[in-house]
Amino acid sequence: MQKMAVDDALSIREFFESLHENHMGDRIGRVGYKFLADMLDGIHQTRSVNLTTIARGLNEKIRLHATHKRLSRNLDDENILNILSNTLLYEGAAAVQADTKLIITMHDLNKKYASKIEYLSELGEEQDSGFRVCEVLAVNHKAESYYPLHASIWSDQIPGFIDDATEVIKVIEKVFEATNNKGMLFLDDLTLPNNVITQIILQSRFNFISMANYFAPEIEFEEEIYSASSLADKLETTYGKMMFKYVPGDPVGSMGTDVDLFVHAGAFPVKLVKTGETLRLITLKNRNRFVGEVSVPILTTAKNLKSRKNLMGLVDSYLSKNDVLLQHRYYREQFDLSGFRVLKFSRLNLLITLVQAVMFYEISSGSYIMKKTPLFSKEPHEGNMKRTYYKPDKNA
Repeated sequence: MQKMAVDDALSIREFFESLHENHMGDRIGRVGYKFLADMLDGIHQTRSVNLTTIARGLNEKIRLHATHKRLSRNLDDENILNILSNTLLYEGAAAVQADTKLIITMHDLNKKYASKIEYLSELGEEQDSGFRVCEVLAVNHKAESYYPLHASIWSDQIPGFIDDATEVIKVIEKVFEATNNKGMLFLDDLTLPNNVITQIILQSRFNFISMANYFAPEIEFEEEIYSASSLADKLETTYGKMMFKYVPGDPVGSMGTDVDLFVHAGAFPVKLVKTGETLRLITLKNRNRFVGEVSVPILTTAKNLKSRKNLMGLVDSYLSKNDVLLQHRYYREQFDLSGFRVLKFSRLNLLITLVQAVMFYEISSGSYIMKKTPLFSKEPHEGNMKRTYYKPDKNA
């Protein structure tokens, strides 16, 4: 990613001092300043959101209980929550460019044995009770990493809740306000529910690109009406190339597989019947000897996709989002977010924002670097793995 206000030599306390000077001023006071500096330092050192663990990591020359009580009391300050959240958003938004990828993803924050925390909901019959979290990850063009831009948490019990799609769109609108409408949404079809993706696409004032396998509303092409999937099957593609997809093995340690694919794509103007908006349908087809040919519909607001460079460049960019998402999930799990022990929703919200700030610092300063193992590659993946093609042994 681009370096922003963070220098490699800055400690996390110096990083916070820079944020404070540039964005916060005297709005949080001396007590709020010490609280945020201590929490960021504690989370950074302990990789935990448990207040007892954080307090122990600070190693203050007072009783542990007193430190814990101070942190808990200040964690219930919604003014600090709003100031820190907006500070991170606008600090990150300053680096967003027109071609920045803004990856929208969701995950569930489960708390299996929680019963008293405010606004707790049941996520489903087969799931633990908990909350939903929407994150926005920013990736600048040709950057080697990403950074967390914004995070929001809710449940179906919060005041004014309508549905998940409304909450996600609130996040998107807030981000685009901060970036001055710069950047393009890359929707994570593996975590965003189908109805959420549908609502974002129908409100296509946002620049976006998204898989549309389960997009239900009808689209019009050459005065005929189709679903996105049926039209993708019908259309002929223009450009193609060989690619290699790495499929990880199971967590127990099974060897992964490198799959050779012939990927070909074409882009066609279509109209959303429901709204009248004109989009581009990218027909992405991949073929290998084992499963034959598979068609994937992708909808986007992007234009100028007639050339090979522009179309295949956008396809490559879209496929690379999963590299970021896998890396971020692994990174986020290091902080064990489900280990929180607070009873108020505002405290949980601030904890999530503090972890976001720590990740922002670590990525920006270069202390956390994204692994360079792309799932999709123009060349065969290196390493010991199964392959669906013959690769000569260089040492033979």
